[in-house]
Amino acid sequence: MALEWAISWIATVAAVYAILVALYGATCFVVARLNRQIAAAKIQARETPQHLIRRDQRQSLLSLFAIAAMFGTGHWLYAEFGWGLRPFGGVAGSILAFLGSLILFDTWFYWFHRLIHTPALYPWVHRWHHLTVTPVAWSNNSDRLVDNLFLQSYWLVAHFLIPAAPAVLLAHKLYDQVTGVIGHSGWEHGGSWCRPPSPLVSVTHHDQHHRYFRCNYATHFTLWDRLMGTLHPEHDAEARHNIATTVAVRRAERLPAE
Repeated sequence: MALEWAISWIATVAAVYAILVALYGATCFVVARLNRQIAAAKIQARETPQHLIRRDQRQSLLSLFAIAAMFGTGHWLYAEFGWGLRPFGGVAGSILAFLGSLILFDTWFYWFHRLIHTPALYPWVHRWHHLTVTPVAWSNNSDRLVDNLFLQSYWLVAHFLIPAAPAVLLAHKLYDQVTGVIGHSGWEHGGSWCRPPSPLVSVTHHDQHHRYFRCNYATHFTLWDRLMGTLHPEHDAEARHNIATTVAVRRAERLPAE
């Protein structure tokens, strides 16, 4: 029985890792191509050194494995032993569980993210991620194991926190993966759905976090940052400006050459 459990756990973690790596690579390549189409709308003028980009690519593969281990273990405990809350049935229940998980994870991420920015923890937990001041799509998952344990361990215990089916939590994780890559891309890909006063974070939101360090700690929504006074004072104005710039560049690129 123990051997069967071990094989089942390894297969679960391996499957989750394969999904995350495939999505990570595909999203990064697509975003990089989209960035080239709107090169003039780049948020930061400075360029990211190539050695940091290569570092982020290598480290991301390790970090994604740590996330897969936590997510896969949580799913395995739920599937094998029924550990966790039973989900609500039907489409409506799945939608509510998805939205609830978004809100819950955003809360988890905000407060742990603030914690690892404190002087006692920042140097040995989170500094690695911030060595890339001008983030690129490949930077999203470039962090150390201890950083992962603070921010991503939600996926290990999510079944104990919210009555969501495994497919709902997987959908949330995939959403988190894609939006995280976009959020580190360096170009404002958010449309009207991210333009303030929309509660959804824009690329500008996290780009400011890498530039100024002590602001914009949330990952899905701006609500906690607004409530706690940690939103950068120029966030709304810059987000509107960057979104408008991207829209203008896209329109210009579609115009026929004279």
